[in-house]
Amino acid sequence: MTPPHDDERLKLAVVLPALNEEATVGQVISAVPRRLRGIGMVEVILVDDGSTDDTESRARAAGADRIVSHSRSRGLVAAFNRGVTEALRSGADLIVHLDSDGQHDPRHIPSLIAPIVEGEADVVVGCRPLAQRGEMSRAKHVGNRAGSWFFRRLLKLQVSDFTSGYRAFSREALLRLNLVSDYTYTLESLVQASRMRLTVAEVVAPAERRTVGKSRIAGSVTRYIARAGGQALRCVLHTKPLSAFGRAAALMMLVAVGFTGWFLSGYRSGGLHLPALLAALLALVISVGLFVSGLIADGIGSNRRLLEDLLYRVKTLEYDTPGVGEQPAREIGAGATHLSEIA
Repeated sequence: MTPPHDDERLKLAVVLPALNEEATVGQVISAVPRRLRGIGMVEVILVDDGSTDDTESRARAAGADRIVSHSRSRGLVAAFNRGVTEALRSGADLIVHLDSDGQHDPRHIPSLIAPIVEGEADVVVGCRPLAQRGEMSRAKHVGNRAGSWFFRRLLKLQVSDFTSGYRAFSREALLRLNLVSDYTYTLESLVQASRMRLTVAEVVAPAERRTVGKSRIAGSVTRYIARAGGQALRCVLHTKPLSAFGRAAALMMLVAVGFTGWFLSGYRSGGLHLPALLAALLALVISVGLFVSGLIADGIGSNRRLLEDLLYRVKTLEYDTPGVGEQPAREIGAGATHLSEIA
């Protein structure tokens, strides 16, 4: 955990991904507080993920300090990673990520970063009060509560809203996190934070109702549940592969024992019960296969941890050395820098 800071030379970067959010992006950027306790400088970085409207110009007019553009939409995770990269390159000590659609109120930023400034946390989640439905549909509300309950127990993190995208990270935390999901970073970042034993805290940050457009991540409830569920399973297997595969192997072994007992019972009474014997053999083969798969996955996980440590050292050298990894930039307005990426 990052030690507490007692000076006001810290730099905060506020990262906003945006895709055709011309109606709200200016209002969100204008509401970002520029004077915060313990913070000497606040920089607003907009990641324009291939917008075809006036998102960029309205963000610039509202006071965005830096605008990073993708030539076409690459998704939320790519936008998050790009914004974090730019923030780390600019020397940010803390990074806040919030949506540009107006659902996340920038007025909560002071309470969001306070645990990190005081050295009490590495990651802070702005949690919606899920005891109340608020702006969410009933299906999404039930799904979020059930999913958060499950992951609280699995990851041993006292976070009530695992899918909230309103978050603050310390520089150290972002140097250690390596997101590989192509759908959403919210769950994977907390899974990795738990595995790396980073300190995770939460503050209450009610979400505002979206007045324009609809969510591109959770627009379809069934699609959201299917993709988020698949990502959750993948994260579990990456986090505790031997435990997951071992329990599945033990279950199939019990099934094999049960079918074996059925076969022996029938054999003693004069019947062969060949289907029971075949089922027992199949369950035994599956059990052994799952156990071996768990051992292999555990070995791969060990290699991944070594690679993560290497990536951490490389990123530390890159982002702490001036001029390393920087890209050409051109000025687009007062204090703003525009970086274009050829995708």
